[in-house]
Amino acid sequence: MNKKSSSTARHHLSNIDQKNEAAATTPNRSRVSSRKAWLVGRYREYRNAQIRLVKEQKKLVCLISQGCHNRTQETNQSVALRWFDAKQIPYTIVDGMDPNQRQRRNELFDISGLRGNYPQFFFEYQNGTIKYLGNFSTLERLNESSHLPSEVLSRHVEIETFDKVFG
Repeated sequence: MNKKSSSTARHHLSNIDQKNEAAATTPNRSRVSSRKAWLVGRYREYRNAQIRLVKEQKKLVCLISQGCHNRTQETNQSVALRWFDAKQIPYTIVDGMDPNQRQRRNELFDISGLRGNYPQFFFEYQNGTIKYLGNFSTLERLNESSHLPSEVLSRHVEIETFDKVFG
């Protein structure tokens, strides 16, 4: 081997060493991406399992008023019930105007902190606890977010949709 080829070989080896050193100090993007994908997949599995568990343990309670004189509230009630019917979501109605359901209505008012505002939606769990879900605005938001592109929903698993909440 002559002098020129020997120095070229050393220069080539030196470049290889520099590249290996740089690779060792910078994270491997494909490794990071695959780890992130794995973590996201695990989170989705966990979240879906939570949703299935909650779905089996709760029932929807709709607090409405059959004698509602406010047209907006009356319209919101009928739209919400049509959505539940169309999506085949079972629900129980508590009529705020029914004197026989007054005690139940007052319990629900105490939970939500809102009196005389219809409709209101609750989840009643098997252990007897009741959680306030929201009013018609909450349902509207869930319904609108359900129409976001699937790419957006897959990137942002924190976005609640009608299907996620009601299964």
